[in-house]
Amino acid sequence: MSVILFVAFVPGVLFRLPSKGSRATVLVTHAVLFAVAASLVMGAYWSYRENFGNYGRTCPNGFRMTEDGGCVPTGHATYDPLKLDEKTS
Repeated sequence: MSVILFVAFVPGVLFRLPSKGSRATVLVTHAVLFAVAASLVMGAYWSYRENFGNYGRTCPNGFRMTEDGGCVPTGHATYDPLKLDEKTS
């Protein structure tokens, strides 16, 4: 995704802003536009990706839930997966 954004914001590929500006002005303008677009697109991507976790409101084995809802490793198993399978079947 970053490569596509980078190529799109190379001056002269899709557009050139300002059209009659000096080379330095054009490069700075495109750099700022790329930074803004990349931040928005990557922020949206990570928000979207976070909604597709596999564990729902729990953490995977070996992790514990923090107060903010994140999962941090504990360094040991937090439950026995074999006993969990027996309860669900």
